[in-house]
Amino acid sequence: MTLFRQFFGAQFKGLLIWVGVAALFALSGTRSGATFVEGDAMAKMPQALLSIYGDIGGLSAIDAYLTLILGKGTGLIPTLYAVILALSVVTREVDRRTVEFLLSLPVQRTQVLLSRLAVLILNVTALVGAMWAVLRYDLPAQGYEASWGSLGLIFLNLWMLSIAVGAVTLAVSMWIDDYSLGVKLFLGAVTLAYFMEYVLRAAHVSRAARVFSPFSYLEPTSIMRSGSIATGSIIVLVVTVAAGVAVSFWAFNRKQFSA
Repeated sequence: MTLFRQFFGAQFKGLLIWVGVAALFALSGTRSGATFVEGDAMAKMPQALLSIYGDIGGLSAIDAYLTLILGKGTGLIPTLYAVILALSVVTREVDRRTVEFLLSLPVQRTQVLLSRLAVLILNVTALVGAMWAVLRYDLPAQGYEASWGSLGLIFLNLWMLSIAVGAVTLAVSMWIDDYSLGVKLFLGAVTLAYFMEYVLRAAHVSRAARVFSPFSYLEPTSIMRSGSIATGSIIVLVVTVAAGVAVSFWAFNRKQFSA
C-alpha cells in the first residue's frame, strides 16, 4: 500500500490536470448540443464526413450527436494519458536515475510493478469516469435524453481500450530507458493511429483489414445502435491487456539496471 500511495501521490497533480482538461472537453461538447440538435446540423453535414463515424442513420438526434463528439478527440484523451502513465512506471525512474533507490527497498520487483499498475488503472478510470459523468448529467440538465445505457457501454469500451494501450506501452517501455524519447514515440504513434483509423473508415476499408488498428476496437456508433460491445472487441482488448501485463512483469523481473 505504501508503494501505491507513493506513486499515486507522484501522479496526483497530473491526474487533476488531465481530468480537468477531459471534463472541459466533454463540457464543450454538451454545451454545443443545442446548436447541433435544434439546428438540425446532421442534415447539413456532408455524407462523406458522416461516413467516417459509421452508420448513424436511425439514431435519435442526441444519440447521433453523442456518437459524433465521441469520435472527435474523446477517444484520444484517455489513451494518451494511459501512455504517459505507463512510461512513468519504469522508464521515467530509469531516466531520472531513481530506479536504484526504488529497487533497494525491501520489496519484490513484482510488488513495485503491481502497485504502479494499480495506480495506472485507477487514474485512467477516474479520467474516463469524469468524461462520462459530464456527458451523462449535463445533457439531461439541459433537457436532453439519450440512450444512457449505451453511453455507459461506450465509455466502458473506451476504458478497456485505454488500459490495453497502456499495457502495451508498459511492456514495450521495458526496453526504453529514455523517457523523453518514449513519450515522443508513443504519443506520436497513438495520435497517428487515431487519425489513421478515420482515414481508413473514410476510404471504406473493411474491419478485417483494420484488425491491427487499435481504435477500430472503439465502436461508439455500433454500441449506440446495438446496445452492446462486440464480443470480438472485448476478447481482443482483454487478451491484449493480459499479454501486455505478462510481458511487463517478465521483462521487469529480468531487466538489468546500471548503477
